[in-house]
Amino acid sequence: MNAIERAKRLLCGRATFALVNGKRERVYYESGIQPLLNLSDKDRELLKGAAVADKIVGKAAACLMAAGGAAEVYAGVMSRGAMKVFDKCGIKYTFDTETEIISDRTGTGACPMEQTVRYIDDPAKAEEAIRRTQHILKLRAQGGKEMKKLGFGMMRLPLKSGDQKDVDLEQVKKMVDEFLARGFEYFDTAWMYHEHTSELVARECLVKRYPREVFRLATKLPAFSLNSAEEMQSTFDRQCEKCGVDYFDYYLIHNINEDNYINKVQKFDAFGFVKKLKEQGKIRHYGFSFHDTADVLDRVLSDHPDAEFVQLQINYLDWDSERVQSGKCWEVARRHGKPIIIMEPVKGGTLANVPPQAEALFKAKEPGMSVPSWAIRFAAGLDGVFMVLSGMSTEAQLEDNTSFMSDFKPLDEGELETVKKVASIIKGTGAIACTACRYCTENCPMDIAIPDYFAAYNGDILDGGKNAAKHRAEYEAFAEGHGTASACVRCGACEEHCPQHLHIRDLLEKVAAKFE
Repeated sequence: MNAIERAKRLLCGRATFALVNGKRERVYYESGIQPLLNLSDKDRELLKGAAVADKIVGKAAACLMAAGGAAEVYAGVMSRGAMKVFDKCGIKYTFDTETEIISDRTGTGACPMEQTVRYIDDPAKAEEAIRRTQHILKLRAQGGKEMKKLGFGMMRLPLKSGDQKDVDLEQVKKMVDEFLARGFEYFDTAWMYHEHTSELVARECLVKRYPREVFRLATKLPAFSLNSAEEMQSTFDRQCEKCGVDYFDYYLIHNINEDNYINKVQKFDAFGFVKKLKEQGKIRHYGFSFHDTADVLDRVLSDHPDAEFVQLQINYLDWDSERVQSGKCWEVARRHGKPIIIMEPVKGGTLANVPPQAEALFKAKEPGMSVPSWAIRFAAGLDGVFMVLSGMSTEAQLEDNTSFMSDFKPLDEGELETVKKVASIIKGTGAIACTACRYCTENCPMDIAIPDYFAAYNGDILDGGKNAAKHRAEYEAFAEGHGTASACVRCGACEEHCPQHLHIRDLLEKVAAKFE
């Protein structure tokens, strides 16, 4: 009797996996791909050149067998994906039943491990991906169903150049891996982010690399930019295609303010549209992101009590602002009983780079905590907040954010007093309250790099002019490929799209006076 027949003979009763390699025989009783993972960890050499019999072999199991060097495989049920792996690697195989894909335990979708390797052809890379997914699934099982409060905002992704579309995909993949490995799961993208490429990045770096149940994905309906009700469906369909998903966990009507609420959202019945999407199972939850006064928010929530949540710009600098009204909007959302997602907790990086005297206050209170951590903890500690988004651009930012949000502790009374003092210091500097959302740049006829110029201006202001040459060089570098601040023709297109309601035309004059 040859090796594969011996392995098949061993695969009886409760046995799920059997292996024969020369005179050595092994029988395993664990489910799924666990026997293969155990072999790879404890006795990898035993798999090399072995004959293997398994009750069910999908692409994930096939990749592990190929990575371990199995010589021949038998399966009661084998997927076509597994066959392709074996054909490519020159591994002999036989089976009783052929199937398109291995289903999950509910029978409603693909097995998580099959989802993990569906776009991977290299067995070694597949094994790495499988182990990442296994680790994440274990974390989910240990941590229960409650999400951690930090969300990965895909609005300020790392770039390879100054082009917003030139996202560094390899770095984003590393950041996604680390974010999930640390037990976090919420990802937020949108139609317009990174000049309409952020949703594609989500597909490449997240959706194509992990099973659907290990992450929650949010995107947004750009109602403010649509010209007809019919465009809502075509836009949603395109978003599903761009992200590579059949449904979204959270779907928001994007950037509601008084003007587009009347002229777009209500006119096209955007709330009715998203409600139908939920009824059809294409979204799990719907709400909206908001940029206007508390009175307008109260009207929207009164008109649409069915909205399940609201996304607000809240940070300690804008808490008492009459322009942004963070505190007042929070109060309205709580009065309506709506769960809150917070955006811009660090105000586009402004609260990560505070004046030296403000940083000294933070360090005196908590020497080991980073400056941005104060802003995120302030936001996450507010009543009714279930998610705080952070637009992370580097692995260092991600590591810092996840370090203090893994076991989140809200600010105590003394720390809140420190935050108030820091806010007062920042307000006294005259820094521009820009969050670098870049909505202002899309329709600028002079192609002025408004957020980048404001960042250089703020950098010079916040460090007290100590690095003036550096910030001037930053301005000049951006100006090489864009219109200068003084090139503004005062058309006002930028101000129509600014969620912060900034007087951009006047502010550009200040920038020009400083750097030109």
